Amino acid sequence: MKKIALIALFFSALTLNAQSPTFRFGLTATPVFDWLRIEGDTYENGGTKFGFQYGLLFDQTIGNVERYAFSSGIMINYVNLSTSYTDTVFDINAETDLRVQYIEIPLTMRLRTNEVNYLTYYGQFGLTPGFRIKARADYYLDGVAIDEDLDMTDKDNAAGATYNLINISLTLGAGAEYALTENTSIIGGLFWQNGFANVIDDDVEDNNAYLKQIGVRLGVLF
Repeated sequence: MKKIALIALFFSALTLNAQSPTFRFGLTATPVFDWLRIEGDTYENGGTKFGFQYGLLFDQTIGNVERYAFSSGIMINYVNLSTSYTDTVFDINAETDLRVQYIEIPLTMRLRTNEVNYLTYYGQFGLTPGFRIKARADYYLDGVAIDEDLDMTDKDNAAGATYNLINISLTLGAGAEYALTENTSIIGGLFWQNGFANVIDDDVEDNNAYLKQIGVRLGVLF
């Protein structure tokens, strides 16, 4: 957490020292739904879970055209996931409930319409790299908790799989921005993060899991 605080202070200092009116700083809180798309025959997605994101937003207008901006920030992404596995030979059902925490740095473009009656609409697209900072899990056999709060970065954990360090997502979004004052706006919109890096390593080559998220981006820009 100290590293996250230092990064936040660094970007806040940049904001305070920014002389260009085209640079905007903001805050966001985002409820999301999380699930895994699993390729392979060993595991199945255990359902959609509720997650949460929050963090800092940065918008930098590109050139003299205020409708185009490079949009980034620092996001803390709390992800909840579930996987299931059925052993038909021994008639055993195994489930793993995952709790993963990422620090993410979106690298996106935001395209805005002209303002009409204080409203501006936007579309957003780009990539979001994420770096796992924590991964824990509860492991169940036939509904009975076998191990709780497993460290999913440890290769010798009871679940028999580890959660990978890096995730990369294609990010798409759309929404609206309402001007409260000349320099302050509130934003709201939908976004989709389509992960395309395998996030779970179980030493089986034909099993891959990809993180998917859809949520409501709420925030304020100054």
